[in-house]
Amino acid sequence: MKVGLLLNSINRLSQYLENFRKILIVNEIPYMILDPNSSSLLDDLKECTHLLFRHSQGDTDLKIYETISTIAHNTLGIKCMPDFQSFWPYEDKIKEYYLLKSHGFPIVESHVFWNIEHADAFLKETRFPIVAKLAKGAASSNVVIVKSIEEGQAINRQVFYKGVKAGGLNISSNLKSLRNAKLTKYGKAALRSVLINAGVIRDKSYFPEWQIQKDAILYQKYLPNNLFDQRVTVIGKRAFGLRRFVRKNDFRASGSRSEDADHRNIDTRCVEIAFSVSDKLNFSTMTYDFIYDENKKPFINEFGYCFMGSDIEVSPGYWDEKLNWHIVKNWPQYYQLVDFLQLQDLKAAVH
Repeated sequence: MKVGLLLNSINRLSQYLENFRKILIVNEIPYMILDPNSSSLLDDLKECTHLLFRHSQGDTDLKIYETISTIAHNTLGIKCMPDFQSFWPYEDKIKEYYLLKSHGFPIVESHVFWNIEHADAFLKETRFPIVAKLAKGAASSNVVIVKSIEEGQAINRQVFYKGVKAGGLNISSNLKSLRNAKLTKYGKAALRSVLINAGVIRDKSYFPEWQIQKDAILYQKYLPNNLFDQRVTVIGKRAFGLRRFVRKNDFRASGSRSEDADHRNIDTRCVEIAFSVSDKLNFSTMTYDFIYDENKKPFINEFGYCFMGSDIEVSPGYWDEKLNWHIVKNWPQYYQLVDFLQLQDLKAAVH
């Protein structure tokens, strides 16, 4: 056994992968660092039995891993984590919607459009408010509430004409609007955006390699009165729960970092649904965000295989598939390696 740890687009291991390395070292499991820029990459891959990677939200990481993992798995017979089933829908809300909807799982009602004519026609028939989403966006970026036909048409023009840069979908209802920010702060943000677009200053966003998003939009039913979402993460046969409260004067919970890890406050219907989806779709690891409809029925809002390690570490335990609660200190990378390497006696590293 030899595990390959693949460097990301900025040529380093993420902290999440570093924690994998700590466990490998403690258990004296051979590993090697794989550089995607190296001319010896394919020869190095051939020495490995397992391949580990961790995406950022950046487009370059997606391209790197899709290319290398396909060769590693299909040509060289290497076991990869994440596997294809887990990373295929990652950071793509449109893929997420189609995948769950096609299997009949409860995902918030949505409509996907690939041209402006159909998107504009939908706006003339729908009831407002609705939520507009682009396929990609971290910490609630590119997710806005739309309160009128005019706002929706403005969004459609952004998406289907020039396209939208990372975090750039912005209308009057977004967090950067005048109604949610002081005039001075808004003015500075607006000026900075103009200067970036003009090439006067550089965009120092967290993922500057994000490509422009264009020609696809998802309109989602707005479900009001959700003061939090419920995040359920499934790793193998274990589930972990977390409530994430919405931001002040907003409807979005992602990125708020206001959380409650008491498992007694988690709706176990969400846990049951999460286990069901992961089992049906063969996800080794997946995290699901749930919100309620008008009848307090839980629906999946979004999902993805990446999550902050602290989401699991703060949990006082986990549920098994029969919803029995186990009190234990958690470290997600440990559980993932136990399943991935099929080593039940794996030792956890101190961190």
